[in-house]
Amino acid sequence: MTLDWPGFRLECHSDGYLTFHWHHNGAIESHVRHCSQVRLLPQGPDGLSQWVFQLRFPEGPTPGLLVVRVDVAADRLEEADQYTDLLRRRFGIPEQAPDAAEEAGWQRVPVDSPGWIAAPAGAASEELFAAVSARIDADTG
Repeated sequence: MTLDWPGFRLECHSDGYLTFHWHHNGAIESHVRHCSQVRLLPQGPDGLSQWVFQLRFPEGPTPGLLVVRVDVAADRLEEADQYTDLLRRRFGIPEQAPDAAEEAGWQRVPVDSPGWIAAPAGAASEELFAAVSARIDADTG
């Protein structure tokens, strides 16, 4: 399966490898089994959508995560959506990877936990935390 756009090509080879190729800029290749999630995010104020692929590499001595984002113009959105659907059906790639921590809900890390680098948080950080919390609480999705 090949998707060929001006300046960009995405190929899913018969051996299961995905190749993201930006002409004159570079390429990324990974086996589709490492693709833990693929999403097509809605258009932003610039008129572009974002095609987001998460590639996880949990094996080996140095696990990793690579996020590949591709800008999708409005006139290419339907093609990207169809390609995404094919990848999901053919390889079972979810729209969003299951995350037990996310399912547990939003919570603040206690100040005395090892997750804190510095405590207490400054006023600007507290203000940002309040704003983000309010947005999360208001999100109906």
